[in-house]
Amino acid sequence: MPVTDEIYQMILNNLHITYTPDESTVQRLKNETASGIAYIRKYCSQDADCSPGTEYGQMLCDYVMRAESGALETFAGDFASDITAGRIKTDVDEYAEAMGYDA
Repeated sequence: MPVTDEIYQMILNNLHITYTPDESTVQRLKNETASGIAYIRKYCSQDADCSPGTEYGQMLCDYVMRAESGALETFAGDFASDITAGRIKTDVDEYAEAMGYDA
């Protein structure tokens, strides 16, 4: 999953990276970001918008920050309520659409 420049810049800003990172750092951050987007879209909503200023964008920043610090295993537990709420909202929205209710 390609990471847009806007999302990549959001990640750099969130991590307070003000220098020009080397190629291996860029690749690592983009891989972690792509993994975070895939995780959010799998467990919260397949249409999750991870752009700056969105709820899922902030969740993505937290995902990458934990990946960078070697604490990614804590993400699912710490964000369990947010992940569950995202999944429930998605399921309700899909049901409402299937039943013909207006959003």
